[in-house]
Amino acid sequence: MVIAMRRSALLAVPLTIAALALPSWAVAQPAPGTTSTGTTPAATGTTTPTTSTPAYTGPPRISGLRLRSVVKAQQGHARFVLGLKSAGPVTVTIKITSLKEKKVVRTITSAPNRPGGQVWFLVQAVNDQGYQLPNGAYSVSISATDAQGRTAKALKRNFKLELTPPRGRLDGFTVPNLPAIARQLKIPEGGQLVTALGPKGVLVTAGLRRGDVITKINSLDVTTPGQWTAALKTLPADTPVPVEFRRGTEVRTGTISVPADWNPAPSYEKTFPVLVKRNPGKLGYLLAAARDRIEAGKPDDAQKLFDKWPKGLQSTGVGQMLQGEILLDKDDLKGALAAYNRAVKADPNLAPALLGQGLVLSRLDRTDEAVPAFQAAVTADPGNAIAQAFLAYALIATDQFDAAIAAATEAVRLDANYEDGYVALGLALIATNQKAKGVAELKKGLLLISDDKRATQLITDNLEPNHP
Repeated sequence: MVIAMRRSALLAVPLTIAALALPSWAVAQPAPGTTSTGTTPAATGTTTPTTSTPAYTGPPRISGLRLRSVVKAQQGHARFVLGLKSAGPVTVTIKITSLKEKKVVRTITSAPNRPGGQVWFLVQAVNDQGYQLPNGAYSVSISATDAQGRTAKALKRNFKLELTPPRGRLDGFTVPNLPAIARQLKIPEGGQLVTALGPKGVLVTAGLRRGDVITKINSLDVTTPGQWTAALKTLPADTPVPVEFRRGTEVRTGTISVPADWNPAPSYEKTFPVLVKRNPGKLGYLLAAARDRIEAGKPDDAQKLFDKWPKGLQSTGVGQMLQGEILLDKDDLKGALAAYNRAVKADPNLAPALLGQGLVLSRLDRTDEAVPAFQAAVTADPGNAIAQAFLAYALIATDQFDAAIAAATEAVRLDANYEDGYVALGLALIATNQKAKGVAELKKGLLLISDDKRATQLITDNLEPNHP
């Protein structure tokens, strides 16, 4: 169960691929020994008769409160897991009290008559107005009431919230400097092509200009799309960090101090039409303009832009990759797959297209075909934690658990701030009956998930039935 969080700001991170929607098997896996419908599969050999447990009818009881005494979380993304046991169906109420102010700052009520057993909550560390709780000491009080109005003895525990520095947000729009883009610009490939800059922003102040290619940020290589995605998540707010970039073949350096990610991102809606008009045949700017519309939740506008591309560019690997991203964002899976297939045929090493191909095949339940697509994506971009994590999901779905553990472990190594690395590793470990380790990794992933609905399903289907 997850407690919804109202946030005053959202993280703005440029996408390496549009619409990373999850196939069902990447959302939740049945516990070992059950089929997807929750029934026990046919068994061979000797079986042990089982008896059903009568439904609990006594007064409500809750026990076994699980909560860390010190909750460390990133400012702007603070959340924690809280567990307890219930003897029967109850409605749970959680109250968080600031010990400094001596007042209740958050009240949370679960769904009515939550089934008994192990119950877990993912709690967003915000007050009732949706603002981040500050550093300090808090008390949690948990009460439970059953359908007859009977109340359980409350559970209480204190904890200390320690916020780590916030994550920064870059005020520029970039796209991967893919080989086809680099050939057009007659520059070395790799890195991130700067296509738009926030007015008077930190990148401008650091000396960057449109057309530059970022190769390092915060002393981390960002040669590939996967490296860029991981590096952005480690970018600290309001802290000077070095940036290295190329202007043509000349290597330059600068220093940037970016704002926290709850600050609004610059709007490029008026910028890109001007750039496209000035650069009608430049793949980098055409791709950036369309992706900006996808990220704004306007795939139809992105399609209109793509339809205006020169026909020769539409048929390129980059062009068909973009078409796949647009159709995937519109949930046209068959159309997206056809576009990604054309992209891969035109450019067999185009990593984002290979990843998109695997994602669509997964969502179409063609998992056997998704595995080699993800493997090809990993080969094309070894530093991409997304490709590694989704390869792990596909391997889990095809019962290749040892390989799945290896892929998920690599995803975690590549990007310690990426939720799907931990979730995939947790599911793979649970599937091999390593429940304690699997639950621990799953919890790490839950703390990074911003999708409340998905977190709820993972908790219900995996954490609660498998927690030791």
